[in-house]
Amino acid sequence: MKKGSYIFDFILFGLISSLIFGLIGNGAQPVRLLILALSPVMLTDVFRGPHKSIYYYRYECFFLLFWILWAMSFYYKAVDGTESMKHIIYLVIHVLGFFEIIWAANKAVVPQQSIRYGWLAVIAMSIPVAIYEFLTDFHLPMSYQDSGANVFLNGVHIERPFASVTFGNLNSYNTVLCWAMPSLFMCNLYPRNRVEQLAGYFLMLLTSLIIVANASRASILCLGVMLSAYVFAYYRYGRNRYLLITILFISIAAIVYYLGNVFILAMERFSDLGMGDDWRAENLAVGFQAFLDSYGLGIGVGNYEPIMGDVYRVLIPAPHNLLLEVLVCFGLLVALGFVGMLLHLVQIAFKKGTPFNRTMFMFCGFALLFAGIIDSNYLMKATTWMFVATIYIYVDSRYNHQLPQRT
Repeated sequence: MKKGSYIFDFILFGLISSLIFGLIGNGAQPVRLLILALSPVMLTDVFRGPHKSIYYYRYECFFLLFWILWAMSFYYKAVDGTESMKHIIYLVIHVLGFFEIIWAANKAVVPQQSIRYGWLAVIAMSIPVAIYEFLTDFHLPMSYQDSGANVFLNGVHIERPFASVTFGNLNSYNTVLCWAMPSLFMCNLYPRNRVEQLAGYFLMLLTSLIIVANASRASILCLGVMLSAYVFAYYRYGRNRYLLITILFISIAAIVYYLGNVFILAMERFSDLGMGDDWRAENLAVGFQAFLDSYGLGIGVGNYEPIMGDVYRVLIPAPHNLLLEVLVCFGLLVALGFVGMLLHLVQIAFKKGTPFNRTMFMFCGFALLFAGIIDSNYLMKATTWMFVATIYIYVDSRYNHQLPQRT
């Protein structure tokens, strides 16, 4: 067994599970406070002696430092100085959180399991609140959406129940659920025991129901892709196919029976609007034009909404695209650097990884790609950075300590 301390497993679990507090505390969110509290410990430990992990992740160290300095250097372009400074501060905190995950994983006994349980805790704690929201149409104060929400389809206003829990709106909550799905799949394909496997199936069913009930097309697309990847891995591992078919049948029947009206609403939205939105297409086209107008340097941190709304007259200045945010706000160099991080993950997973690591890369890659078009302001949210750090731990064979055997 790898030498380590369970203290660092608790740190990993704490960092991930604290995401459940969402927007509670506004800028002083619990996860950010925890990151700041751990930062002196991590930095003292790192500077006290050489760490192999620093050399191993030297690209990430140099690039993320460059990203922060680049954001600071273009502060003079800020439309709203307070807002841009807030973006820079959050960027620094989230980068520290990213490195804290890697730092703690290098010292933990079972890092992958600890991170997995953290994501499962986020789902498990959010589900009761989500169900209560669907049943009562009562939402927490940090919700941006009001009770009595409806959607306009085929000339008719249709009531639209939703759940946002602590994350502000249904898109943000759906994104967190999609970030957590690779951990659920890991729970089902690599369980430590039968109880954990059954809990994984139960949480996966409830997560799927909530995503469908929220009736977000991008989220349902992500769910469909993720479940397809799970079925592929399930068959590839030669698991009980009759069990899989039974679970899928029960799941579909439950969605249609218990959420019939909501299911019809989601299908109507697909039929009426498809996967496209005029304002999404507008953000893509005008966002790329803004990138070109900035000579590829970016329009500046925290400037997306004011510039796209006031200068380019975009009707709804919400990109709903992670890569678009990076490209438009920070320019070509940072965007290429971010893609470089993803390519490094490919190298880690396929050059040195085991079948488990490559499978988790598939799950996490699909989650990042498709959940990356659900929400907006990704870089302002700790959930995004915690998920990217999670990918590093899941795809790196150096962290495969006490990996559960497939049953």
